[in-house]
Amino acid sequence: MKSRSANGWVGLGPARGAIDHLSRVVFSRYFTSGLISATGTIALGFVGYALGGMSAALSLGSGALMVSFADNPAPVGLKAVELLFASFAGTLCFAAVWASVAHPWVQLAVVPLLGFMAGLVSLWGKRAVALAFCLLFITIITLGIPPPRGPEQLAAGTGLLLAGSLAYTVYALLIGRWLRSRVKEQALAELIDSLSAYARWQGSMYLRQAARPAAPGEGDAYAQAAALQGAVNDALQSARDLVLREGRAPRDALWTHMLLVALDLFEAQLAAQIDAAPLRETFDGSDVLDALGQGMQRSADTLGALALALLYDRESPQRPPGPERWDAVQQRADAWLGERGQGELRDARAQLDAQLQTLRQADRLMGELDQAYTLRNAPAGSPDVPDVRLFISAWRYDPKQILSHLRLGSPIFRHAVRLALALGVSLLVSRLLFSHQTHDYWIALTIAVILRPNYGVTRQRIRDRLLGTIAGCVLVALFVALHPNLYWLLLALFLAMALARTFVTTHYRFTAMAGSVLALLLAQLLQENTHILVQQRLLDTAIGAALAWAASHVLPRWEYLDAPRQLRELLGALSRYAQVALGREANQERESRLARKQLFDNLAAITGLYGRMLEEPQAQRRAPRELAQIITHAYLLASQLASLRLLRARLQPQGRIDAQALQWIDTCRDHVLRRLTPSASAEAGPDEDWLRSDDPLLARLARIGLEAARIGRIRQRLQREMRNAEAQARDAGPRRA
Repeated sequence: MKSRSANGWVGLGPARGAIDHLSRVVFSRYFTSGLISATGTIALGFVGYALGGMSAALSLGSGALMVSFADNPAPVGLKAVELLFASFAGTLCFAAVWASVAHPWVQLAVVPLLGFMAGLVSLWGKRAVALAFCLLFITIITLGIPPPRGPEQLAAGTGLLLAGSLAYTVYALLIGRWLRSRVKEQALAELIDSLSAYARWQGSMYLRQAARPAAPGEGDAYAQAAALQGAVNDALQSARDLVLREGRAPRDALWTHMLLVALDLFEAQLAAQIDAAPLRETFDGSDVLDALGQGMQRSADTLGALALALLYDRESPQRPPGPERWDAVQQRADAWLGERGQGELRDARAQLDAQLQTLRQADRLMGELDQAYTLRNAPAGSPDVPDVRLFISAWRYDPKQILSHLRLGSPIFRHAVRLALALGVSLLVSRLLFSHQTHDYWIALTIAVILRPNYGVTRQRIRDRLLGTIAGCVLVALFVALHPNLYWLLLALFLAMALARTFVTTHYRFTAMAGSVLALLLAQLLQENTHILVQQRLLDTAIGAALAWAASHVLPRWEYLDAPRQLRELLGALSRYAQVALGREANQERESRLARKQLFDNLAAITGLYGRMLEEPQAQRRAPRELAQIITHAYLLASQLASLRLLRARLQPQGRIDAQALQWIDTCRDHVLRRLTPSASAEAGPDEDWLRSDDPLLARLARIGLEAARIGRIRQRLQREMRNAEAQARDAGPRRA
């Protein structure tokens, strides 16, 4: 039997793997959100049809669909604010655009203005992007509605849209409250699944067939490690924002406890990373490495089984493996080293002992996760949890923030200008070239879903939108050729709506495909000529993508301009984490957790910046190699510091942290903090003789010092490149900035 790969689950064969992967999608919180949105929208459409025919159905359904884009998992209070904002602001946009439908030239001012305002809304962060799209969506689709026959029809239609949006808001809040604990469980499943993928990669690096990098921090293997660590960070941020809020119920305390244990497990996994390269070099050709890799693969299997159990809300079929597999590794290593009898291999034995101690610690944490999960149906057994308020992200919608962005230097202001300009041009193109079309607003809608504040994200969305639209049009053409009846048509509409919502933040290409299916099947439901609309959809998407690409070059904000700030914040977070790990007091759990959170957040931010930079034009990339190196070595330094914390926890009860050891720690801390200071020079580190010391604490401190020295040298090169880039940007003036 095969086990889970980093990209998905496989069982007895490809068919079983496909079924497992599909089931993981179906049980995910993303598909749950899609089902909730589709069910609410379709239900309100039926209610409207029963009360007032197709016109009322479209009004109520449009209001629900508009607000559903902002229906993302969150505490009930925050969700209420977002959905009510989307309801009332979206209704105002609808009324303004519908009133101007009979006056095309007035629309040339109204639509870009509303687009500009929607662009400003995105200043409040990732969640606000969904709010901005709610406004853009209703603004644009209203362009396809015939003008109202008078003020009475305008008021009635606006009232129905508001009623649909408010009805959906009530529905979403009730469902959100009911599924609050389930969403937390699903978020935890995603986090543990990402930990499983990272553990599987770590194990694969010990197996003989695995590619092995020549040196720590170099090669594709370490780039893959950084990508997997980044995936853990993404899942961690999402889980933290969902799990740590509204924690009054017994199950909430259980999920919080499991999240904190998962964080400690990730730290242990990072600690297990740093001795991998010397161990592979020392034990190359032996069965020690295979035994070590297979043992870590079993750990990954255990985590994967627990993730699936959480996802399916059932008991885990696999218990954490016992320590005997690590005892077997130790025995094989002793036999292999004993045959050689080389005194210089003592370092290898010490490194293996440290690695096995770290892996045993990871086993204990996996056991704690498994034990905690078994208590989910026993409220009396819920564990006590510490105060976690400091670890919760601040979600705040302050209208005063808009004023600070009304300037040319603001990236949000520039995005709003680009969006308004692109929408205005799309209206001109539609009016001048495609006035005979019934869905000419599809050009503007394409721009709304593609154009983002970041050039790299916009470029990726252009590709996804084009490919997804082509696939969606092909599916609709095949489906319509089967001459489906009304029931099959409604079922297809429901599935398309659910899938479009499911993949909007994970695989936008599928969302684009499902969105095209939804739009064309709605046209089929309204007795329009679908074959002609398929051609229009393809043409409008191509034109909209071209306009979005052109607009992305207007007042661009290239990623390298934010890199110096992100670098300073990363070095600051590394310094704070080093201060805790190298502090005199080893057990500073609260300070350690907070410093770790800040470090992981900054690593995720700079990794995202690097990924977006690679999507930008070659001429706008600055020091990408140095940036990739500093991200990799930042993770390695974090791994070294995490390993030191675990080592100190083991040595402290043995009385081996004496005054001399504390002096070594102080010396290392001073060196590390100086190297991480932005203005510091890359001076020499601790005596490299420490690396050959028999004392595990001293050797670990030396490796920390050397890793920090590498970061210092890379930082100097990176800062030099960035200063040159900033100088070029200033010389070029606002046009290039």
